[in-house]
Order: sequence, then C-alpha cells, then structure tokens
Amino acid sequence: MSVKLEIIENFLSRADLDELQSINLKETKHKQMNVYVNKIKDNYVTGEGINEESVKRLHKNYHSQAVEILKKLYPEKAKLYEYSEFGITDTGPEYVFPIHNDTPNKLLSGVIYLSPENNVGTKFYSNKNGKDEINVDWKINRAVFFSRDEKKSWHSFNGDKTQVRRVLIYNLMTSNVREVCK
Repeated sequence: MSVKLEIIENFLSRADLDELQSINLKETKHKQMNVYVNKIKDNYVTGEGINEESVKRLHKNYHSQAVEILKKLYPEKAKLYEYSEFGITDTGPEYVFPIHNDTPNKLLSGVIYLSPENNVGTKFYSNKNGKDEINVDWKINRAVFFSRDEKKSWHSFNGDKTQVRRVLIYNLMTSNVREVCK
C-alpha cells in the first residue's frame, strides 16, 4: 500500500475532546449512520452538528497543524486550500461503509476517534477490492490524516457489534477540482 498516513496521538485538547464527545445528536440506530457537517471559510460557519463558536475555535486551534500535515503528505495541494470542514459522524453498530476513495475536493482528510473507549478503526487498502488491508486501530483522540491519491487511498470503516462509533472528520477542502486532478 502506498498511501501516506499521518497518525497523531492526543490530537485534540482535553476540553475539545470532552465537548465533541458530549454533543447530543439524534439517535444512531443499528446499521445506520448519521453525518453532521460544518464548513468554515473566512470565519463564516455553515452547517449542523457543532455550534458556530466551537467550529471557529477548532479552526483556530488546529488549522495550522492540518496545513502542515498537508504540506508534508502532498505539498503541491497546499496552495489549493479554500475552506475547512468539521463534521461528526456517528456510525451505528454493525454499519459498514464500503471501500472508497475520497472525492477530489478533499485535499486532506482527517479522522479523529472520539468515542466509545473501544471500537473499530479505519482500514486502508492498496485497491478497491480490499487487497493488503492495514487497520489504524481505534484509540480515543487518535487522529489519522491522509491526502487522496487516485488509486492509492482506498479506505473503509464500520461500527462494532454493540456501540455507536463517533468520530470527528476534519477536512481541508477546495472547489478547484480541475487543479487537484492534474
């Protein structure tokens, strides 16, 4: 497998982690998934899931670190950055999201494991058929970052058998897909 990963332990501050773990969202049922996405551009926030002030604080606290990760993994994409997304994804027990490659508008994709104490991590593969699986194990506040690379960043995730899996999705984004695809 040739996708480059950046794995960071204890990515979020204790206060940010506690807040994101405790956000009260609608119930996520067995074999279902709920996704809440906030966008921030020029300090203007849209979307749902995380309140506006918290999105602004997350952006302030982690943006420069995320840009540095992007520069490390895929430096030529850094100049294309336009806005960030912060989202909460709650994955119900036994829900399976199939192997996929992120859309080209995601310059940097990040997953930060929030809760529960034990669940299933993120799986990466060398192709869309699931060859050469590598699992980034679940650990609360572990962040996994990667930059989409055509035919190299295949990944999937799923919930365990009993608990809702909550993650923070943190993406650096662009609308200039044509440039990304060059």
